[in-house]
Amino acid sequence: MHFPRCVQTFRRAAPILLVALAVSGCGAPQNKGTTGGRIEPDRSASSEVGAQQLGSQDLVQATDRMAMDIASRLDVANRQSPPRIVVGQIENRTTRPERDYQVFLARLRAVLNASGARAGLQFVRERDYIEAQRDREYGGKDPASTSIAYQSAADYMLTCEVFDLPAGGSQYFLLDFQLVQLRAAASGPNVGPGAIVWENMYEVKFP
Repeated sequence: MHFPRCVQTFRRAAPILLVALAVSGCGAPQNKGTTGGRIEPDRSASSEVGAQQLGSQDLVQATDRMAMDIASRLDVANRQSPPRIVVGQIENRTTRPERDYQVFLARLRAVLNASGARAGLQFVRERDYIEAQRDREYGGKDPASTSIAYQSAADYMLTCEVFDLPAGGSQYFLLDFQLVQLRAAASGPNVGPGAIVWENMYEVKFP
């Protein structure tokens, strides 16, 4: 049987073409992304190695340490008269004011609420949130339940100041956690409005 010349030419060229494709495929870089997957929050991802910013590992370590400290302070935690605490805003005093570190206070509150210290510490949501939810639910139809009638129960505010100190190729961070008395307290310790009832810090330096 006779094949057309073009078919015979292809048959002779095909092995050479396959070898060329194999060789070029072996030498070419593989366009494969990372497979992703789950890692523990207190471990750094490969993309975070060498980063000079606060990460999830610092979040876990800092808030775990702060929760353990404040829960063990018998001059603050009180099962008979637990201090009523509202979570304030992070005060970002770093050279990157656009960064949001509020997650540190959110996790600290969650850890404390989930721990055995819950009976000695009482957290309430911030006034703006409560007012908005009351107005949304009652729509001004129940005068006793509107935002105007709402009185905050918080006697203390949990806050944190974040500082950094960049120098050369390194970066230093200081997180100063504070529990500040807001008014003459009806619960917990009463040392006067504006007093820092509890304070502790977390610091880390990146090379």
